[in-house]
Amino acid sequence: MKGLFTTLILAFLISVSCAADCAGYTDEFDVRALDAKLRPVEGAYIQVTYDRGSSFGQQYFTTELLRTDGEGIVHMAVYNQGTETRPIDCTIWVNATIGDGYAERTIEANSHPLTVDLNLDVYPIDIRVNDMAGNPIEGAVVTINGESKETGSNGRVKFHAAPGTVDYFVSYEKGTEGGTIPVTDDVDYEVVLYRYTVTINAVDDRGNPVDAVITILNETMAMADGVYQSDEIYGNTLEAELEYAGIEKSIVMDLAKETERTVVFDVNPPTIDSTSTSMVGSRPRLTIKLADEGEYASGVDSSAVKVTYRILPSPDAQWVDATVFVSGVNTYTIDFPEIGENKLIDFKIEARDMEGNKVVQSGKFVTEKEEENGETPPEVEETDQDFPLIYIIIGAILIIVVVYIVRYLLKRKGNEV
Repeated sequence: MKGLFTTLILAFLISVSCAADCAGYTDEFDVRALDAKLRPVEGAYIQVTYDRGSSFGQQYFTTELLRTDGEGIVHMAVYNQGTETRPIDCTIWVNATIGDGYAERTIEANSHPLTVDLNLDVYPIDIRVNDMAGNPIEGAVVTINGESKETGSNGRVKFHAAPGTVDYFVSYEKGTEGGTIPVTDDVDYEVVLYRYTVTINAVDDRGNPVDAVITILNETMAMADGVYQSDEIYGNTLEAELEYAGIEKSIVMDLAKETERTVVFDVNPPTIDSTSTSMVGSRPRLTIKLADEGEYASGVDSSAVKVTYRILPSPDAQWVDATVFVSGVNTYTIDFPEIGENKLIDFKIEARDMEGNKVVQSGKFVTEKEEENGETPPEVEETDQDFPLIYIIIGAILIIVVVYIVRYLLKRKGNEV
């Protein structure tokens, strides 16, 4: 029992001694961020966590993020307030981040080098933004790993990234450019922003310009006479959204392949050019011819052609879906069941184009008598049976000529006698 008491006393004295070793300490040191080749990293974020020694609130305190200078260094000062309510943790956690690189190190208060080095497994990426002639572009915004920087007069910005691939995005005036960069070592990468003259036309399915609204390069504007044009588009990729009559269109242009695009808003439905009826045996047949006219028309949607019908004059006649099949180019045929002659069929035709524009037309026809060959005979046009007048005139002329010849011959014979 005495031995146990002695042990507890010793443990308490040791804990008090440990607490007293760093309680209320003040510590200052430099943190230096180094890359994979042990070179200083400018702009790395440094953060320190330590036991602040307060008897209230959270035990550990984390400093704000500080960025390293051109030498990769940031100066840190930490202060433990000291408390007698618990032992003080003398460990200090130091971490550094840049891009997707991260490094962490622990040190003991007042027991570490004057400069604490953190080795980040990252390599520098030097981005050069030039125009088509190789001239540097100042003011281009380059984004890598969520961090954006603006190029200086030399057209350059510098990032750091861990080995692998990184996505980059460059924006300048009315253009953007993006891609990926492989990182295995130091990277010197050039982004060339080409300048293009771009034209976007908005038309309906018949080729007429429409006053669409375009959103492009974070600007929204009306397209006067259906045209948007700019000669200051930089980069190889251009995205835009157009809206007209409640229809929205999104486009992406690869400017290395095209600098002009026509965006079509199909707003006109197809037309029902004609309908005709016939009899096949005792079955009525309806033939429909459709058309979707226009230079940019989307075309008739064959799967959306629908015909419903009912037989009149039955007061409780119900609309029934007919079976429609394609019988030619934009030609559709409906064979009705055997109905009998002199029945009135009331029908509705519904058709759409590929953009969903709909046309509806109603009609009626009376079933005819079935013929022996199973088909309704064509109507026979009446022909005129009167003897043509021209023939009468020609006959009269011939009679006169014959009479004249006979009289001439008789007179000549008399003279000879």
